[in-house]
Amino acid sequence: MDYYSFNSPINDSMNYVQNPYINQMQPILSNNPTETDLTLFKELSGFPNYGNPSRNADILYTGNQGTWTFEVPAFFFVPGLLRAEVLISGVLDDKQPPTPIRQYSATITINGRVVHRGALPLQHGRPFGTVFDNWQIMRFNVRNLRRVNTIEIRNTSTGAENDWIGLDWIEMRFSRN
Repeated sequence: MDYYSFNSPINDSMNYVQNPYINQMQPILSNNPTETDLTLFKELSGFPNYGNPSRNADILYTGNQGTWTFEVPAFFFVPGLLRAEVLISGVLDDKQPPTPIRQYSATITINGRVVHRGALPLQHGRPFGTVFDNWQIMRFNVRNLRRVNTIEIRNTSTGAENDWIGLDWIEMRFSRN
């Protein structure tokens, strides 16, 4: 008696094990090669409101600059064999009346190299006065990777001096070339 014959999907739309006691769908599996990736994550917590889900975020007012560092573990850092990107979760302030979005801008520098200068792809935070649910992710490639990486963000907005950019988290993702 054949307990484990498999019906071909070409001849039958149901793939099952034939067994005198059970009929069971067969799993559909893959076993792709392992990829070596590393993610360094910073939950930002300078101000106790707005962040999602932590309720914390860092705030950069017009003219302010913030600097964050990410150290790649020595066992993982092999110059020339890694590629990296930075992801930044951000939002604009929720003050009323709102400053027009076109007046918000920033310069973002990674390891001394400017990766963004100008308007930001962000919206004003909502709902007003509480944990925002519309954080946006900005993504930048790191072209000059180092073992200790520095990310600087300067709020260069041209509106009121109390306009701010909120930052919920920053992460660096590394993978082998």
